[in-house]
Amino acid sequence: QPATLTVDNAHVRLIVGRPQSSPLFRLDQLVINLAQTRVWLTDAYPVGTPAYLDSLRQAAQQGVDVRLLVPGSSDLPLIGLLARSSYRPLLLAGVRVFEWNGAMLHAKTAVVDGCWSRIGSSNLNPASWLGNYELDLAIENEDFAAVMEGQFLDDLDNATEIVLSDAERVKLV
Repeated sequence: QPATLTVDNAHVRLIVGRPQSSPLFRLDQLVINLAQTRVWLTDAYPVGTPAYLDSLRQAAQQGVDVRLLVPGSSDLPLIGLLARSSYRPLLLAGVRVFEWNGAMLHAKTAVVDGCWSRIGSSNLNPASWLGNYELDLAIENEDFAAVMEGQFLDDLDNATEIVLSDAERVKLV
């Protein structure tokens, strides 16, 4: 049975994405660039734009703990291949990438610095940012973020970390 969490004093924002509009892209860019300690993302179809991936790389290079949890297998194999094509530059910058070992991972979440979280339908790709109708919640609350972080860490127990080999080739741990 799911746990019940009562949260006081949370700031919750509804983010409505429409075709030709990218409010979540802009919000994520802002939050990633302001992150001080950690950015933990879970996404089902991660095919970020160069600008988005660059924000993740820059955050990691500045010492932010950037982690990305993505499916190990996908119902859209081409998307999985496109996502994997971005691993090497992310890993070289210090971003940690994990592939889910279970059935299809379909979550779309973020938790940043133990105080900001996002849950919704938007994937980290241009189709969600610019082509689809999407709905997400941004929650500013430390108690809620702590639950999100705990769930993320639990999910990593069923994931395989992707690392670079000595020859800087991507491999499973």
